[in-house]
Amino acid sequence: MTRGFLLFFLSIFILKLNAQNHVTWQGSWNKSSNELVIIGTIEPSWHLYSPKTDPKLGPIPLSVTFPKSKDFKCKGDLLFLTEPAAHQDENFGGMVYIWENKIEIHQAIKVKRESAINLTLNYMICNDNVCIPPNNVYLQINTTK
Repeated sequence: MTRGFLLFFLSIFILKLNAQNHVTWQGSWNKSSNELVIIGTIEPSWHLYSPKTDPKLGPIPLSVTFPKSKDFKCKGDLLFLTEPAAHQDENFGGMVYIWENKIEIHQAIKVKRESAINLTLNYMICNDNVCIPPNNVYLQINTTK
């Protein structure tokens, strides 16, 4: 009975931890520059990892995935307007690059016709004590020509 009780509470704890996001994402379309603008607001004491971080160290860096579509085409690479901070992380054994507080990303898009772009953000978020397993967040951004 005690073992089942412990397993139940451990399961609840893991689900609660996994459900915590600590980043609020917003997406918009900048018609004048033909760019998607993605802004992440990160809760205090939390950070997420930049793609500059060596993947061999362990933390999962932020990635943005766009679906294939006949309605639009990505032009060039993602532009990270917020520069990540370099941080020597003893837990991961090396230099990591992190964002705290806010991140702004732009992606140039060639729009063939107005559409809703459904993109996926994948990332791992940590504080000084714990990391939450990688999380997928889905955003839908409407474009206009």
